[in-house]
Amino acid sequence: MSALFLDDESLDRLTGIRRGSTRAGVKQTKYEMQAAFLREIGIPFISNARGQPVVLLSAVESRRTAEAPKKGWKPAVIGA
Repeated sequence: MSALFLDDESLDRLTGIRRGSTRAGVKQTKYEMQAAFLREIGIPFISNARGQPVVLLSAVESRRTAEAPKKGWKPAVIGA
């Protein structure tokens, strides 16, 4: 049976975030930073009771196979 969600290691690899950070006295957990990154790149996720982002494997796989956007229609008069 295949996994339904990304595991911790895969999520760390996807986001590039393996631990939290403290900058200018502001403390952010690893999970807060990962959630912000996922929001920024548009990958849907939910946060579980511990605040950890949970990503469906299908959300990441659909990104990989998504088609490039088609060019919009342009009348022949403009192209002439």
